[in-house]
Amino acid sequence: MINMIEMEINNNRTMQLAQQGRDQNIPLTTYNSESGEVDGEEEISPGDMVMLLNYYRFQKENGNVIF
Repeated sequence: MINMIEMEINNNRTMQLAQQGRDQNIPLTTYNSESGEVDGEEEISPGDMVMLLNYYRFQKENGNVIF
C-alpha cells in the first residue's frame, strides 16, 4: 500500500511525498503541475521525517522562528 501526500506549491509546481510501506524511506518529488516535468527528487528517512515534524511542532508551540 502506498501512502501519499500531494500538494500544490508555488509557481505551478506540485510536491509529492509517497511511502511504499511502513518504515520505508519517503521519496519527495517536486514537479511542474502543467507539464509533469520533475525538477527535484529527494529521499527522507522515516526517522528524519519524525524529527522534522517534531522540530516544526516545537518551534510553532514556542513562538520561535522555524529557520
